[in-house]
Amino acid sequence: MSNKDLALILLINMLWASNFLAAKIGMEVFSPILFTAIRFTIVIFIMVPFITLPHGYWRKMILVGLIMGVFHFTLMFWGLSLSPDISSVAIINQTFVPFSALLAMIFLKEKIGWRRWTAIALAFCGVMVIGFDPIIFANLLSPTLVVIASFLVSLNMVIVRTMPGIGALNLTFWTAAIGVVPLYIISFLVEDGHFMAVQTAGWEQWSAVAFSAIGATVVGHGLTNYLIRRYPVSTISPYFLLVPVFAVILGIVFWGDILTTELMIGGAMVMSGVTVITLRSGKKKSKEESNAA
Repeated sequence: MSNKDLALILLINMLWASNFLAAKIGMEVFSPILFTAIRFTIVIFIMVPFITLPHGYWRKMILVGLIMGVFHFTLMFWGLSLSPDISSVAIINQTFVPFSALLAMIFLKEKIGWRRWTAIALAFCGVMVIGFDPIIFANLLSPTLVVIASFLVSLNMVIVRTMPGIGALNLTFWTAAIGVVPLYIISFLVEDGHFMAVQTAGWEQWSAVAFSAIGATVVGHGLTNYLIRRYPVSTISPYFLLVPVFAVILGIVFWGDILTTELMIGGAMVMSGVTVITLRSGKKKSKEESNAA
C-alpha cells in the first residue's frame, strides 16, 4: 500500500473517530434524533448528483434504510447523548464485529473456528467489564442502546452482502434518503424544543452537524469507497481498528474522559477480541480470493 493511501486511511480513522466528539458537541443543543435528521438532510443535498437508482434491490434498500437510517442512528446517538463520556461508546460500538461474525455464521453459513469463538466471547465479556465502571453503571441504558445499535450494524452488513454492485456512496445516500422523513416524524413526536434548538445553536453545534454529515459521512465514506476499489476489503479493514483508539484519545483531550480501570481492562478485552476476529476473517477472505483466482 502506498504512503498516500496509508495517509488516507489515517485520515478516515480520524474523521470517523472525530464524529463521536462532533455528535456530543452537537447534541449539547440538538436532541439526538433531530441531530441525525439534520445530518441526513445535509448528506442528501451534497450527494444527490452522484448517486444512481438501486435497480433490483429496492426492497432490501428500504430495509437497510430503516435498519440503519432510522433505528441504528436513533439508538446510537441516543446512547451517546446519555453517556457521560465518548470512550466507552466508541469501544462498545466495536461489538458490531463479533455480532457480524455470528450473523454470518447463521445466515451466510460461514464457519467459525475456535479462535474466533474465543475472540467473540472475549469481546462481549469486555463489554460486561466496562459496564461495571461506576460512571457507566450509573446509566446502563446508554451502553445497552449502543450494543443494540451495533447489532443493527451487523444485521445491515449481512443484508448488504446480498446486494452485489451497490457501492458505498449509494448505500450512504439511500440510507439517508429513506431514513430522513421517518426521523423528522419521530423527532417531532417524541422530542421537543426543535425551534428553540435551531435558534439557539451556536457555530460550534452547527459546525458539529456539518462535520458529521460532510467530514465523517461524505468524505469518510467517499475515501473508503476509493480505497475499496484499489485494495481487497480484507487488506483495509484491520486499519479501521484505529477508530476507537483515536476516539478515546479525542475523548480524553477534548471531552475530559477519564480512563478508569474497568474501561481500560474492558476496552482491551473488546479490542483484542475484535482484532482477532478482523484478522482471522481477513485471512479467510484472502484465502478464498486466492482459491477463486
